[in-house]
Amino acid sequence: MRGVQGFMDYCEKINDYIKRAIFGFDLPGLAAGVYVGADSPLDCAGMSCEAAAGFSDFYERAPLGTDNIFHMGSVSKLFVAAGVLILADHGALDVERPVCDYLPWFRMRDSRYKDISTVQILTHTAGLPDVSDYGWNAPEIDDDALRRYVSSDEVCEASLLWDPRDGRFCYSNMGYEILGCLIAELSGRDFETFTEENLLRPLGMDASTFLTYTRTRAGSGISRDEIADALSIDALRAAGVCAPHSKDDGNHIVREAHFPYNRAHGPSSTLTSNLRDMRRLGEACLHRESILFENREKAWKPYALVPNNGEHIGLAWFIREQSGYRLYGHEGTDDGFRVSFWLCPQLDVQITVMSNLSGAPVKKINKQLFELIIAPPERTTA
Repeated sequence: MRGVQGFMDYCEKINDYIKRAIFGFDLPGLAAGVYVGADSPLDCAGMSCEAAAGFSDFYERAPLGTDNIFHMGSVSKLFVAAGVLILADHGALDVERPVCDYLPWFRMRDSRYKDISTVQILTHTAGLPDVSDYGWNAPEIDDDALRRYVSSDEVCEASLLWDPRDGRFCYSNMGYEILGCLIAELSGRDFETFTEENLLRPLGMDASTFLTYTRTRAGSGISRDEIADALSIDALRAAGVCAPHSKDDGNHIVREAHFPYNRAHGPSSTLTSNLRDMRRLGEACLHRESILFENREKAWKPYALVPNNGEHIGLAWFIREQSGYRLYGHEGTDDGFRVSFWLCPQLDVQITVMSNLSGAPVKKINKQLFELIIAPPERTTA
């Protein structure tokens, strides 16, 4: 079934599935990219399929395209892990040493913080609590926003959930803000600049940024009113960014009041990207000569069991099994958006699913797309 016609058949099935899924799950918009390497053992080897359905803004009826920009949420953490490993490769840090060795100003009320290592934060096993309020309604965009958060009472007065040496998993965005400060401290660059210079631009992810407000207004020296204008949903839509949506008490789709951006939570949450750029990230991990490919064995090593779903956690990456294959990826969840990004090295497959709705079942959709492409042609169903 390999060849142009075979690809078209699979792409038609993927497009049909996406069109049905957007109605079946009642979503404002849904986009998916399914890419299969040329040397994959699958019948659809060499296939590249991108599909989009619905609206980038439900109320403006702005059509969603495959090049539209989505808020990626916690997919951002993959870049934090990559940045840490770059610094480790250059001898700037030892991931097993305590973070406070590199951040002498870092403090917590719980004295056990002195034992927290970089690798424990990367694997969510440090016992750190989570962020309580991301401040999407009052975003900060100055260079000191991240350090200000890590120095705030929420962090400094926090108690650990357990001893870091216990090795127990508990998801913590707070930890990744600490790692963002670590990257800034050791590199001499703010987190976003380091990431752009060492990851986004070298990987060719030119449509991606951690500084969402710069899509509509350049520079950080702007007033509070100008920040609101720069991050307004209408201004972002004009720049190709999807609007965030949720469901009200009547289960109707409504537009969120605020776009989920705050530089104080950049490392954990604020990447914005599109399907094609996520494909470049996947290619870099799967078979491109890059720092991500060189470090993937370290990043993809299982460190701890994730309770309730049978997955494991690596260095930011989650690890799961499906239909006899091992996949590596991450979900992104914030107000108004859900994203699911997974790779299968055994089959040279990558699948990205994005929706501009809180609670959209993107992981379920990702899994179903995987089943669709691994099924033999005669068993593949629409």
